Amino acid sequence: MAFQPVPDGVEVVLSGLQNGVPIVNVYNVLDTETHDEARLGEIADLFKTWWSAHIQPNISDSYTLQTIKATNLTSSAGPQVIRTYTTANAGALSGGQVAGNGAAVISWRTALIGRSFRGRTYVGGLAESGLANAQFLTSGFATDLAGAGVALLDGLDGIGAKLAVLSRFVAGVARVAGLLTEIIAVIVDTKVDSQRRRTAN
Repeated sequence: MAFQPVPDGVEVVLSGLQNGVPIVNVYNVLDTETHDEARLGEIADLFKTWWSAHIQPNISDSYTLQTIKATNLTSSAGPQVIRTYTTANAGALSGGQVAGNGAAVISWRTALIGRSFRGRTYVGGLAESGLANAQFLTSGFATDLAGAGVALLDGLDGIGAKLAVLSRFVAGVARVAGLLTEIIAVIVDTKVDSQRRRTAN
């Protein structure tokens, strides 16, 4: 697909490893500031601060965060900033690990209905201590993840940006430009979901 600009768009990619298997999470940010390297670095650093405070304490030490990449989506020749981590970058929970495909889901909601206006993040690297049984998270873990989602919204708001859902297609046809819609609510249920690509197969 040809490059599709996303007005006011910044893509933030958190890349990690669990026992050598990649775990990647992509977030989209609506930001009306100039997306120079300084601004992209500010956004990347905010995500690291958020991850360290709200995700790292709740996941297995078998997961390590490797990089955070922030990319200007407004132009094919726009800048990009990559932060690399080699210390203080592992999950905090020791003990048993959940299967690599197991994930908790943070669901993101906008003020609009329809698939183009909803998003989700699959949180991997789970520890057994976060599960009530093979199918469900503990209520405490689910509450912590919901709080993490709200904290990310608030953190971005604090620097004048918004977490957003990105829609690149409508009715199966690529949009001329990607559409970002601000996320206003967070939902986390206690069901364990699955990301098959995170297995070693």
